[in-house]
Order: sequence, then structure tokens, then C-alpha cells
Amino acid sequence: MKDNLPIVDLIIKSLRNTLQDTEKSAFDEWIAVPENRRLYRRVSAVWSDARMKASSVHPDETVAWRRISAMIGGRTGRRYRAVSAVAAAIAIFLIAGLSMYVISDLSRDRVMADASFGNVAGKTVVTLPDGSEVWLRNGSRVNYGNDFGRKTRSVSLSGEAFFDVAKDPSRPFRVSVSGLGVEVLGTSFDIRDCPDRVEVSLVEGTVRLVPGCMDSGGFSGARDGVRVITSGEIASYGKSDGIISVRTGDTAFASLWAHDRISFSDDDIESVCRELSVWYDVKIDIIAETDHAARLSFTVTDEPLEVILSLINKASPGIDYRYLEDGSVQIF
Repeated sequence: MKDNLPIVDLIIKSLRNTLQDTEKSAFDEWIAVPENRRLYRRVSAVWSDARMKASSVHPDETVAWRRISAMIGGRTGRRYRAVSAVAAAIAIFLIAGLSMYVISDLSRDRVMADASFGNVAGKTVVTLPDGSEVWLRNGSRVNYGNDFGRKTRSVSLSGEAFFDVAKDPSRPFRVSVSGLGVEVLGTSFDIRDCPDRVEVSLVEGTVRLVPGCMDSGGFSGARDGVRVITSGEIASYGKSDGIISVRTGDTAFASLWAHDRISFSDDDIESVCRELSVWYDVKIDIIAETDHAARLSFTVTDEPLEVILSLINKASPGIDYRYLEDGSVQIF
């Protein structure tokens, strides 16, 4: 157990968004294992839920252990021993110390449930207390206060996130990002905070866009420039002029990066590289001598890009690859 405590410390620091640069590589190495990544996602949901309840609920050791044990229940064999050992260490830490962390934060009058998640192998998923799921991309952050879910469900965002919002007509779900307010009842959409604009790509449902909205209070009252978009539309909010423009577009592609898996069926190399580039958040360039006639069929889940590129090369020897110094990939 003692040998696993450093990993537990890194996990807790990641949940609290306090990882130092010198610690990030060790955490990234651990989270690169698919079983560890799935475990982290589920622990992060427990963490988020505990932060919401810590001010009024005393930790129940039996219930907490049952919840954490469910994450690792049924795993057998040598392959899972390290994962289970780490999970057990996490469980002990959460039972004994998680609420102390949260209550300590509250005693300093910090905002309860300030959920912050950084780069976890390119993306991570957060389950909010209402059951809504938020996928966060590299360096992105979502925050919500201690009034989340009372009358409204309000969060703030920096970076890029994909929201799959639980339906609840009595409590609107609201997102504030760089002066743009996004209000929904239940839907799924991608928000990308760019240097000069905010883009909202709506996959399903309907959302209301409110310009000049800096926080949850900005959604009420009359305001010029309010727009409503529906499925298949992409809205762009100009940060300098506050104008919202709307166009139709490939909203499914805009949110591709947040999927659990992507599948290809008899696709050409251009289409494959276009989607892999979004999925892995890596620039992929194709040069002229590539075998453009090759047709590819496969599914990607948790595999590293290196593994996928190697499999493509084995299936189609006319397609090869190399990594460049800037981290991008060249297909030739």
C-alpha cells in the first residue's frame, strides 16, 4: 500500500487541479493505462458528488467503501492487481480524508464544488451532481458554485467542452463562457472558447444564446442580440463586437473528440486522418506519395495514436508515418 501512496497523491492533486509540472509526467504515465483512466473517471464523479454534499453530510465509511469497491469489483487476474491496489488506496484516502479536504476549503470561504479538471490523456469526463456529463479538452476548466441545482444549474467554462445535459425543465442549465451565455433544458452541444470568438455546435436539442452574459445573473432581463439555435447549427459569438452569427455545419464532427470511440468502415486515408487528428488532438499531414487508394476499417477506443498508426501501416504497407519535432505526424 505504501508504494501506491504517491500515485494516490497525484490523483488527488489532479482532481484538485494542483499538479506541478514535475508531477504531471508521472500522472500521465499512470493515466495512459485504459483501466486506470476508466477508474479515474469514476473516482472523479465520486469526488464531485462529495464536494457538493460535504457541507451537510457526514461521511459514511460503509457507504463510501461500497461505492469505491464497486469500481474495482469483479476484476481478477494479474493484469488488474496494480489497478486494484491503487483503487484500494484511493478508497481509504477518500473515506478518511476527502471530506476534510472539502470542509477545509469551505472554512476558508472558498466556493464549494469548484470543479477543475486539466489534461487527462487529452480529455476527461466529469459527471455533475444533476447527472449531466461534461467532456473537457486539454487545459479546459468548468466551475460550479454551491447553489448549483437549487433553482438553476449554472456553470462557467474556459477552454473547450462537450455537454450532454440531463433534462430538467424546472431547472435550466446555463453555461457562461467569455461573455456568452448558453441556456438549455436538455441537449448535447460543444463549446469552444477561441481567442477572438466562442463557437457553439449544437448536436441535439435547442439552446438560447445570450451575448454580454458574464455570469448566471446575466440570463435574466431583456437583451439585444439573443439568438436561438437548433440541431445541426453552429453559432459564432464575436468577443469584440458581441454579435452572434449562425450557420449550418457538421456539428457531429465538431464534437467528435468527446466520443468514447470512433469507427471507420472502408474509409480512405484522408477521412481517417481528419478524424484521428481531432480525436487525438494532434496535427496530421498527408504528403503526395501516400497510398490514397487504401480503404481502412477499424475502431478506436483507448489505444495510443502510435498503436493505431502502426496497425494502419501493417494493414496497408503503402502507408507509413513519422513524428516530427513539434509533435505533429506526417503520413507518407
